[in-house]
Amino acid sequence: MAWSAQWRTQGEQIDAVFVLDDKGTVREAFPATQPLLSRLLTQMGNLETWKGEASVAGDNHDPEAWGQLVLARAGSGEVMEVEPELFWHGIYLWFRSHGVDYDTPGLDGSSLVRDVVRPPRSSLMDD
Repeated sequence: MAWSAQWRTQGEQIDAVFVLDDKGTVREAFPATQPLLSRLLTQMGNLETWKGEASVAGDNHDPEAWGQLVLARAGSGEVMEVEPELFWHGIYLWFRSHGVDYDTPGLDGSSLVRDVVRPPRSSLMDD
């Protein structure tokens, strides 16, 4: 198994993006931002070069400890797993509600969403 990346959510908490090594262990963790999610969804590049500001320790090496999986991509770019309702909810929350999309040209740190108000998920999420 090669390196991969995941987008996870903890409901009303902040979303995060993770880089997992070839054993499925979280190596890097990042708070989700528009530019980072855009990079994950479009041009990931070499995942082994992604570096976070803080080290990942203890139980945090287990991706399950970080919340529900929204999207998992292989280092090759292949989508390995996606939870459709969480994915589209996240696309709306992070991008479309702000008048942009994940592949909007020029999406950079200046368009970072700061005070995210999370709209309620549909009743289907409670199943």
